Amino acid sequence: MLDDLSYRIKIPLAMSLVIVATTAVVAATFTWQSYRQAHASFVHHGEALGKTLARTLRPALLHDDVWQAYEILRTPLERPVDDARVLILLDANGHVFAASDPRQYAILTPFNAGLRAPATPANRDPDLKSSVLESEDGRWLYFSTPILAEDGTLLGRLLQRYDRKLVAPRFVDVSADALYAALAALLLLLPLGWLAGKHLTDPLVQLARCLGRVGREIPESIQCDFHHGRDEIGRLAQSFEDMVHQLREKQALERHLAQSDRLAAIGRLSAGIAHEINNPLGGMLNAISNYRRRGGSDPQAEKTLDLIERGLLQIRDTVSALLVESKIESRALTPADLEDVRTLVAAQVQSKRLTLHWRSAVEEPLPLPSAHVRQILLNLLLNAVQASPEEGDVTCSIGVSNVLTITVGNAGPAIPERRRQHLFEPYFGEEGGEGHGLGLWVTYQLVEQLHGSISVESVPGHTRFSVVLPLEIRRES
Repeated sequence: MLDDLSYRIKIPLAMSLVIVATTAVVAATFTWQSYRQAHASFVHHGEALGKTLARTLRPALLHDDVWQAYEILRTPLERPVDDARVLILLDANGHVFAASDPRQYAILTPFNAGLRAPATPANRDPDLKSSVLESEDGRWLYFSTPILAEDGTLLGRLLQRYDRKLVAPRFVDVSADALYAALAALLLLLPLGWLAGKHLTDPLVQLARCLGRVGREIPESIQCDFHHGRDEIGRLAQSFEDMVHQLREKQALERHLAQSDRLAAIGRLSAGIAHEINNPLGGMLNAISNYRRRGGSDPQAEKTLDLIERGLLQIRDTVSALLVESKIESRALTPADLEDVRTLVAAQVQSKRLTLHWRSAVEEPLPLPSAHVRQILLNLLLNAVQASPEEGDVTCSIGVSNVLTITVGNAGPAIPERRRQHLFEPYFGEEGGEGHGLGLWVTYQLVEQLHGSISVESVPGHTRFSVVLPLEIRRES
């Protein structure tokens, strides 16, 4: 049972048991010492009373005055007859001369109570020295005080018989004081000991809790704040942090290798698809060129053909972006290219009854490949439309300074953190969710080719993609 308990209970419990045991030993020692002191005080009081009475009883023995001796013996007693305390005056022959209880100890009867003396130096000469005696059954305690004449001869002896129970009240009082002191100490020390034990075990419990997370959670999410010391737990915590760091590096390497393999496979697949798509695209573009050479003059048809041609060129350049060895070769970006994107997404916006808030600061051609920028903007807008709830808002802001800034936002749900970490990888998404295609991956590839950057911010009710593209495109050597 104890082996199954947590150390945060074992250590405080052990400290509490040690405190209780120590307090009990101290209380017992204090009680024993107090009892010995009370017994010594009792003996001292008896001996002092005996010496005082011995001097007072000397004249009564000398004059053979029994009544005077009897009155003297009755004086220290609280009651006329007290079984617990009896004073007996013996003559030189050991016969009773007088007693505080004459019915129990008659005059002139020999005194024989079967006394025994402890082996102490004071008891080796019982005739001339005071001594402490006890009955054979151990119930009675006798103080024997000799009464001497002026010349030192023995006149008699005073015996004080006390019941040992008289010491009990003092012992009870001392024991009660010791018990109260022990309880007070326990009330103070037990909470302190428990808190101290808990403080000592908190780092160990935290370390065990963090160790339990290894294998069940990804290393990136395991964040434990340890107090680093030089003790064993501090060194163990440092080793744990080193282990988690190594696991993070290992997982990052595995993720990078897996992503590289996946991207390589997607690259090979997309390159094959791109070559297959380019063939019919070339045919359609040639058909439009032949139609124009034949002199088509319908302005509305010409406008439609311009839109179709730009769309086909957009498809061709987008497909080219999937090719590993594709180069940035396209005409400059114009305001009409951006309006084309707005026209292309208008049908999807209307089908979901959305409101598109459009703001563009592009008023003249920019030194950026139009096909790439159009595809970036189109992909972001289509994703925003797809993520927006019915009758929601979609915002698109295009700004120009030293860079071209594209910001597209929607009022849809937040993108989960796990999905956000892999948002620009191909075919990655939450189970049962959206975004399993190549749209954002293609967008990321296009932004990388243009030496720009793309970022995302997502909270409940607002998601925003931001793209920054430098206006001076660096050519690969």
